[in-house]
Amino acid sequence: MINKLKPYLLNTIFVSIFFIGLAIIFQFAPFGKDTMLTVDLGQQYIDFFSMYKETLTHSPEMLLYSFEKAIGGEMIGLWAYYLLSPFNLIFLLFNESNFEIAVTLITYLKLLASSLTFMYFSRHKYDLSTLPSIIFSLSYTFMSYTIVYQLNIMWLDGLVLLPLIALGLGQLISGKSRLLYVGSLAIMLIANYYIGYMICLFLAIYALFVIVEKQTVFNIKETIVSYFRFGIHSIIAALIAGITLIPTYYSLTQNKGSYLEFELDWEVAHTLQDIASKLFVGSFNFDEMSSGSPNIYAGMLVILFVGLFFINKKIKLSEKIVAILIFTVFALSFRFDLFNKLWHGGQFPIWYHFRFSFTTSFFLLVMAIKAFKNQPKRFPLGVLITAIVAMALFSGYYLWIDEYTFLNDINIFISLAFFLAFVIIIQLERPKKIILNSVLLVFVFSELFINAYIIMSDINYVQQSKFEDYTETLNQSLAGLRHPDNDFYRINKTFMRTKNEAMYTHYSGMDHFGSTIEAHVPELYGYLGLPDGNGFATYTNGTLFLDDFFNIRYFLAPTTNSSEHTADEGYVLYPEATDLDMEFHPISTQYSRVKVYENERNFGLGMEVSSDIANDGIEFTSHRPIENQELLLSLIDYNGNGAPYFTEHDFTDVTYENVEVADTGDGDYYTYIDKTENDAQTPRIRWHFETTNRNPYYFSIPSQFSSKNVSFDLNSNHYRFYSPFRRRQVYNASYDTVREDQYFDVELEEEELQANLLELYEFDLERYEKMMDTKEDNKFNVTHFSHNHIKGNITIEQDDAYVLFTIPYDAAWDITVDGTSVEPVNVLSDTLMAIPITSGQHNVELTYFPRSIVFGGISSLIGIISLVGIIYWDRKTSQKNISLDTD
Repeated sequence: MINKLKPYLLNTIFVSIFFIGLAIIFQFAPFGKDTMLTVDLGQQYIDFFSMYKETLTHSPEMLLYSFEKAIGGEMIGLWAYYLLSPFNLIFLLFNESNFEIAVTLITYLKLLASSLTFMYFSRHKYDLSTLPSIIFSLSYTFMSYTIVYQLNIMWLDGLVLLPLIALGLGQLISGKSRLLYVGSLAIMLIANYYIGYMICLFLAIYALFVIVEKQTVFNIKETIVSYFRFGIHSIIAALIAGITLIPTYYSLTQNKGSYLEFELDWEVAHTLQDIASKLFVGSFNFDEMSSGSPNIYAGMLVILFVGLFFINKKIKLSEKIVAILIFTVFALSFRFDLFNKLWHGGQFPIWYHFRFSFTTSFFLLVMAIKAFKNQPKRFPLGVLITAIVAMALFSGYYLWIDEYTFLNDINIFISLAFFLAFVIIIQLERPKKIILNSVLLVFVFSELFINAYIIMSDINYVQQSKFEDYTETLNQSLAGLRHPDNDFYRINKTFMRTKNEAMYTHYSGMDHFGSTIEAHVPELYGYLGLPDGNGFATYTNGTLFLDDFFNIRYFLAPTTNSSEHTADEGYVLYPEATDLDMEFHPISTQYSRVKVYENERNFGLGMEVSSDIANDGIEFTSHRPIENQELLLSLIDYNGNGAPYFTEHDFTDVTYENVEVADTGDGDYYTYIDKTENDAQTPRIRWHFETTNRNPYYFSIPSQFSSKNVSFDLNSNHYRFYSPFRRRQVYNASYDTVREDQYFDVELEEEELQANLLELYEFDLERYEKMMDTKEDNKFNVTHFSHNHIKGNITIEQDDAYVLFTIPYDAAWDITVDGTSVEPVNVLSDTLMAIPITSGQHNVELTYFPRSIVFGGISSLIGIISLVGIIYWDRKTSQKNISLDTD
């Protein structure tokens, strides 16, 4: 037993030295002052991991629904995409203040596990000895895909399970055990359906290779039968995983699937030249993260033996033909957006392109292993010379064209040097294979380490001190603010490190950034003049009305001298957007770096509104945020006179400094041209306006503005705004200020800007306050709160009314009024949820439970029964055949 484990222990040592070496160099906690938190790992996943622990230890209902996700959202999709990896259980052993260390540990364990499973695959599938199996396992574990995308820690489970799935597929096709294939594929689909889906697409073509690999002579009938066997068992695996797949499918129809517009798009994504440029050591820079070509590098040794695969006479022609077909599929997928979208579920990925390319590297490794295993004692000299010339020409071409910023002379010469070294090593006399294999191992280890170092040097990581300082400051500021179980309100911050901090520090917030956000939440934010995007919604610039509408009780903002109280290694707090009317709210608590404002009254989680809300035509209008807020006010103020609360004002003047208006379009779409002649001049547009009273004034800023093309000043003071824009946003222009000569400057950051006009509105605060006085008794008072079960009461004035909840519409909510079931209505452009109700006092109860969970459970049961049935039938048939042979 110990002898069998020795190769794996040796492999563990090499992986550990590799990873710990990188951790020490890059100072990852606990080896230094930095963390592995970068990009989405630092901006999304770390917050999800905190919510993961909170759910499993205190709030299990957040498996289904959470108000820590923007204004509320289903959680099954988020759990299925980000959190179902068994490795995440390790977070339960750590305090949240040390989660950055847990991330380092889990990353290491996943990389180690992927190396061990690939080693197991190579030894049992291809009978590799210890050192070669370690060589190829290291090449798999530390290929460029892993180094670049290890920050997407949930994807690494695919690398762990793919070798086991491939090994199980071979056993299945060979008529041996089916359990490894079905079991590992089912676990993969449960652990991460997204990467699991990509693996399934890969298996659809890889199965053909496994089938012809088994055959002595190609047989079409045997191929069809074997492929059918593969298909049936794949379906069984998917059925077993149905407990998560079916609820996740429902979730996708609410979020990512809602954006799905699959078209036959033959646009070229990358040329073959682009694709091949990633075959060199260190062929990466940070810009490649958002829009780069596929990361397929797995080492020069792999490239060498892939070439030798096709000239190896011991490898069947049918295998080579299928390998070419598989390469063709990959090439088409890398070249055309149509096939790329298919791999990504019908959507073009935002950042991290070609997320399936690890399957390409895996197949390259399989081919290299077969060529390595079947290599002759000595290669013909002509073959090796041809390989060297081909590699030299290949390298020379990229040196000559010099088109890629991530490729330089050093990268190319290092790659060529390792290639030449490997050619020499494999051609040496072999008195003792262990010596040559040891030399190969040293060179492969060195090459992969250099590649990892070059790639990781181009990525910025969050300092541990800044991360801990920020989270400690936020937790301190939230002390005593979170709502109890018999109440509900939201908390918002004007500063942020990430958009998911409500999940890290466990309060009902307003922001969210994640792939599983419901599509109608960003839509709602966009309609109301708040920042929104395909994967995020953030509340940085709400009007006083929206503060009340969304039931925000507390606001956290940096103090004016917050930076003076921040340590050198601490996190400097700053507001994301200028929010002048925040001063309307009294300060309830003040710390050295954070002050807490309290909004003493609001509309609650639900409010009585006019029955007009259910009428056709009561919809939001895109790019008209003030009109949309007026619509909400008119529905709430059902007894009002109908006069608007927002009044539009003209600017007193508009002046242009070093800017020319080249075109005015239809009168509301201007083209501005930068006419500066030197850097000392500033291209500036100045809007002059007057505030005649102390009411809040708001700008409606056009959607074309962003931090890339403009910067703002208000009365010569820097004006912060959140970017990017997708639609018009509403920002404070003035509060509690009477002044004739206010001005708003827009400075051009690009030579030309096309944009709609700026608009100015005044909000009638006095009238609004009076209206608020009349609504105190007509809001939903929460008496019991958990994330998927809410109880409360409300008094209704109108005979025929609706209760509008600031909860995104979701058909999985079951609502009762005085014990009688009521069907929730999808209102306001399919964004929010309302229920019909009559006059009087009512008890209302909301319960969230997706019925898709039941269907998923039935699917899993069917899958398990099918698998058990097939195994039972096989054994019964086998025993019957043995009995007949005996007779």
